[in-house]
Amino acid sequence: MTWSRRHTLIAGIALIALTNAVALIGVWYNRSGEPESALRLTQRELAPPYWRGVDRESGGLELKLQWRALNKGSNEIYPGVGRQPAWLDRAKLETLGFDMSQPQNTAAGRRHYERLLSKEVFLALELDGPAYQEALQRAQRLADNPPAQRVPSTGYSSPAEQLKREQTMASRLFTVDASLDPAVLRNKYPDRSHYAIVRGRVRVSFYGGSATTPAQLTVHLSEVINDRISVPPEFRPAFDSLPRTSTWGDVTASRFEVTLAFGKRFEPWIIAASAGK
Repeated sequence: MTWSRRHTLIAGIALIALTNAVALIGVWYNRSGEPESALRLTQRELAPPYWRGVDRESGGLELKLQWRALNKGSNEIYPGVGRQPAWLDRAKLETLGFDMSQPQNTAAGRRHYERLLSKEVFLALELDGPAYQEALQRAQRLADNPPAQRVPSTGYSSPAEQLKREQTMASRLFTVDASLDPAVLRNKYPDRSHYAIVRGRVRVSFYGGSATTPAQLTVHLSEVINDRISVPPEFRPAFDSLPRTSTWGDVTASRFEVTLAFGKRFEPWIIAASAGK
């Protein structure tokens, strides 16, 4: 008996149906019962949609979680990509399953670290807590004592502007810890309205040294998994009055508040949204 095109079509449809069913079951399970945590976020923590090409009447709307990390410098604010938090040190990497036993300034060590793969871990996200207060203090110190010669690295012309951004626009959501066991993080950070547990990925990069420069290992929080959130139709009115651009612009004038729940699979979804006044 030959495998006909009709059989192929039926098998393809069945596979699609099965895939969709599995996805829906996963969504149902994640949202069943009480949320694992729920954070009240604003436009500071949720990136705007890219409106170009989106149907204003029926097009989908998606928000992106804006998270940050404080790097190892005492005066540096670290708002962007390539996040290298101070708490993600060698000892922490070992608890996450990375083999850090090899000396890095040897040929064997170089081969070892170049072969290390990224790992999926659980991350603790802290909202408007000590990490954000530290970011404010760093920005204030830079504004009070600006270096004599300093090239802005974030697109702002002065430390005073960076301080204003930190106070009014920058995300207050910071990664503060990681573990292979989410229960460990929840026990350490029990406040479910200020700490969410999410899945993320840690990557170790190796940069070979020279005759005068030792080899260096850098550690990155390369991503938070499931950091894009679809806005259900019933919550669209909270966003309809916002500018149709790829940026909110002056976020102090365009406000909204979203309650983001995180479920059993540590995936987020919107349970409430309202436009600001």
